[in-house]
Amino acid sequence: MNSRRWSSLVLVTLVLAALQSGLSGVEAAPLGTWRVVKQNAGISSMHTAVTPNVGSVVMLDHTNSGPSNLTFPDGRCRNTTYDRILKYDCNAHSIVMDPDSGVLRPLMVWTDTWCSSGLFVADGSLQQTGGDFEGAKVTRSLAPECFAVEPVAKYCDWQQNNITNSSAPLGLKWPRWYSTNVLLPDGRQILFGGKNSKDSNEFSPPLPKNQPARTMAFLTMTTDSATCNTTSNPYCAVAANGPNNWYPYAYLLPNDTIFLFANRDAIMYDYKKDVVVRKYPKIPGNPRNYPSGGSSAMLPLRWEDDYQSADVMVCGGATNTSSPYALGSASCGRMTMTDPAANWTMEDMPIPRIMGELVLLPDCTMLIINGAMAGYQGFKTATAPILTPVLYSPIKTLGQRFTVLNPSITPRVYHSTANLLTDGSVMVAGSNTHSYYTFKKPANVVSKVFFPTELKVEAFLPPYALVAAGGRPTITSVDRTVVQLGQILQVFFTDYASGPATADTFIFTMNSSPWSTHSYSQGQRMVTLKVIGDIAFQPGSVVNGLPQYTRQASLAIPKYSSVLPPTYYMLWVVKNGNPSIKCTWIRITK
Repeated sequence: MNSRRWSSLVLVTLVLAALQSGLSGVEAAPLGTWRVVKQNAGISSMHTAVTPNVGSVVMLDHTNSGPSNLTFPDGRCRNTTYDRILKYDCNAHSIVMDPDSGVLRPLMVWTDTWCSSGLFVADGSLQQTGGDFEGAKVTRSLAPECFAVEPVAKYCDWQQNNITNSSAPLGLKWPRWYSTNVLLPDGRQILFGGKNSKDSNEFSPPLPKNQPARTMAFLTMTTDSATCNTTSNPYCAVAANGPNNWYPYAYLLPNDTIFLFANRDAIMYDYKKDVVVRKYPKIPGNPRNYPSGGSSAMLPLRWEDDYQSADVMVCGGATNTSSPYALGSASCGRMTMTDPAANWTMEDMPIPRIMGELVLLPDCTMLIINGAMAGYQGFKTATAPILTPVLYSPIKTLGQRFTVLNPSITPRVYHSTANLLTDGSVMVAGSNTHSYYTFKKPANVVSKVFFPTELKVEAFLPPYALVAAGGRPTITSVDRTVVQLGQILQVFFTDYASGPATADTFIFTMNSSPWSTHSYSQGQRMVTLKVIGDIAFQPGSVVNGLPQYTRQASLAIPKYSSVLPPTYYMLWVVKNGNPSIKCTWIRITK
């Protein structure tokens, strides 16, 4: 038996073993449900974000790749001199879609957004940065009035080099391809790294003095390559396909510094002084960033310690960026970034995974979804897609935190995304391992590495909707939708009785809406909220034989902008582990 067939056999055996072990401890628990959101969205989404207030989904692929599967309905076309494939392009490469109805509207984007970055900022607009070729130094903005599938204006599209409420120069200092953005307390973004960025960071919009981009030795030292000189740079490693530090993982910490992770290393960075405050221990095992294809998330910040403790998770990734058949890593590292003696605690996922996405859920658990078991990020460089999501429960005992859930039937590998929707489900989109849209296997491509360009969009509802626990509450109103840091928010909601009203357990959480791309959600953030006093309740009407309660809770909003940078957040009521049927959007201001 040759080595390639042996590898495939090992992979299949491991999948079956992982599924068997993962399911053995959860026989009584529901394992989640899948639904098709849109059979054909017309584009394969490389970047996805859920819009504030509206709850629609912005999906963005890239130009310079030929036709998509969707044209503008009214004959609109993009006429350029710079597109590398279609100078006259009537295809849409971005859409906004209603995830409930599947109705969509194409959006015009003028320059290449391939492997770019972005975030929602304080006014709710979606600010998008960089890309490839002519788009590498471009900033783009999608205004809130463009989030509706049927906007007021006939055309409501991406605008270039136009950041809301800023008169400063708006183009980027350096090309940003595979970069990471962090929303800061003052409303700006800081952008880290990426290809052709000179290992730098910069602000967007820039500072009033038009400060240049700042080079970072940390990004240089964590770059792996085939010509890596480990004598002059002991941090780097020889790799046939580096650099293993694009799309670095970055989080704003409660002390207003930034945790920055690249390859296997991490630092605490003072972005105001441009100083490395501390270095963290190297994570055991393999490199984690592009093209290794690991993933990361900052776990929920909690009110019990006044939001001062922050844990990070880094999971999976490639063990060999030269072979599509090399089994990926199952390891996850967890570390309290704010601990003076911080170190990694390692645990293993049930299934090795590359290109998985970590999605924070309203009940403070985390979904690991999408990806493959072997290979690395790139075109036709992975095999053995993983169809089964895994649930991670942070507060459970080490060794008992993972649960394998119901599988999809659709591979989601390179260039796929995952986002929390306003109903608590997780939408998955994209998957394209080709330079162009490709639906049939070319004769010269090995079957195991071929995955067709995926246009279908699906959503997975995790197993928290338990009728036995009283079902999911309904938020009926809040006393305001714009709340200042440190204020009290009143939330009113109803729920069905599962027993005595006083026996129910409630938590209240807020999630940001991140930018999902390349197995990492930029800007993903979550907090729990303290309840002031008791939750008031009174019996209501009987619906379908079940008594209904009407309740009111007073919630303390964190007072630190480094905990909740001003922007829009999803507010959830979670009863006995079941999040509200819908979230309510809250705008946080200073």
